[in-house]
Amino acid sequence: MSSADIGRADGLFCLRLVRRTGVRRAVWGGVGVESLVQRELWARVGRGDYRRWQRQVERARFCSHPVRVAGGAAAVDGSSGEVRAEFSTRGEPDGTLLIACGDRRASVCPSCAETYRRDMWHVVASGLSGRMPPASSTQGAGVRQSAVESAVPASVESHPRLFVTLTAPSFGPVHSARGGAACRPRSGRKKTCPHGRPAGCGLVHEDAHPVVGTPICADCWDYAGAVLWNAHAGELWRRTRIAVDRALAPLASAVLGCRMTVAGARDLLKVSYVKVAEFQKRGLVHLHVVLRLDGVDAGDRSAVVAPPAWASAGLLAEAVEQAVDAVSFALPSPDGVLRAAHWGAQRDITDVSAGGPVADSRRIGAYLAKYATKTASDAAGPGASAALARRFRRLHRDHLRRKVGPHLARMVETAWDLGARRGLAALKLRHWAHTLGFRGHFATKSRAYSVTLGVLRQARRSWRARQRTASGESDVWASGDGDGSTVIVADWRYAGRGYVGAADAQLAETMAREYEIARAEYRDLLRREKEITYWCEST
Repeated sequence: MSSADIGRADGLFCLRLVRRTGVRRAVWGGVGVESLVQRELWARVGRGDYRRWQRQVERARFCSHPVRVAGGAAAVDGSSGEVRAEFSTRGEPDGTLLIACGDRRASVCPSCAETYRRDMWHVVASGLSGRMPPASSTQGAGVRQSAVESAVPASVESHPRLFVTLTAPSFGPVHSARGGAACRPRSGRKKTCPHGRPAGCGLVHEDAHPVVGTPICADCWDYAGAVLWNAHAGELWRRTRIAVDRALAPLASAVLGCRMTVAGARDLLKVSYVKVAEFQKRGLVHLHVVLRLDGVDAGDRSAVVAPPAWASAGLLAEAVEQAVDAVSFALPSPDGVLRAAHWGAQRDITDVSAGGPVADSRRIGAYLAKYATKTASDAAGPGASAALARRFRRLHRDHLRRKVGPHLARMVETAWDLGARRGLAALKLRHWAHTLGFRGHFATKSRAYSVTLGVLRQARRSWRARQRTASGESDVWASGDGDGSTVIVADWRYAGRGYVGAADAQLAETMAREYEIARAEYRDLLRREKEITYWCEST
């Protein structure tokens, strides 16, 4: 194909993009914004380096806000000092290299969040059903690996496992959807709150109604207590995790008929977990946790082995119940009201061990991985978008109320105002106002539960290196992660964030949609081929 043919094909592709992007018509400085974007689209596609820019976007996984870096790197032979390969951004489009931002939040970057979601699925599912190490999992400079981190034995399917949901306590009555029943009917004498407003609600709400999760009376609702509880949710979980170990000792003593100390129980039993935090519609986080009871190998405490036969899922469930009920500690009192951090009465502890009522590790992994990419904005509904996805440098109260509603906006305002108090400076509530005061990680795991995200990323790099080697292409850069014979010498500097113009961002967004469509069609084709093969073999 000649360069003229390529230019015409790119022009037709650009024309399709202009029609699909749906840019709003507006006037800025006497020039239509749509015409400016169209000119940028034509200019990008008409350039001779468009194909190279397109490959960069594909390698960045169609990231919405990629990081642009400038500089170069060289692959140098460690023994002779010979430069085996070089790369510089001087010949690249715009003189930069695009790197995926790696953000986990779907409202910020859907592409990177999808990669994170799939990685989290592997983290959760491998701890439930096991995972064998990849072919080159022991490779990777800067990635610390052990037997536990690189592989999880398939025998974990027989270990006692629980799926636990822990919620926050009540800070005041809120509107709720009760499956066709009235929200909060009041039949007694007290039909109004101290502020003269109705103390109940006799309406029937749908699950997606915006009023669900908002207080019956905003003045009665304890916003300061809710924000402080969110800020200490991570500490509450840490103490709960310790309390589970302590509760196992007397329970094990009752089963064995002899006294066992906490240290003695830790020499026999080990609790591994993965947890994901999710925002409820009322603005409070609750935790979804997978707990697994393992044994302890005295010779290698990092190994994942089966627990003793007497250690059952019921024993673990009883220990969790006792720990959740017992853990409580005092919260700061900025307004003179005494508060305590503890778990709410609504909780769920389900046995997901092999043969139990819910034992599908794939579905549990998908359930937890989905919530690992959410933000506080998702509690307000689809219209909130990314309003609470980033930290605030300045609080625009009216704009925030229009975006997320008065309830969540007041949660943010409360965190912002409490963050200005000297006694609460250590909580850095203004830093975490966009998460309604929650300061913990949205997804965490214990070391022995399953593989790490770093191991999964290294597995992807090794797979790409093997694919290039199988196609006959020499991969000098990948060998720098192997036996150490090649040293990578790099000099990079930050050049910016995001695409150069609005047209580039729309091009990348359209390319991402077309990639997902092609991927769905390919999966559908594979499914049909399997069905045809099955029916041909059965007949």
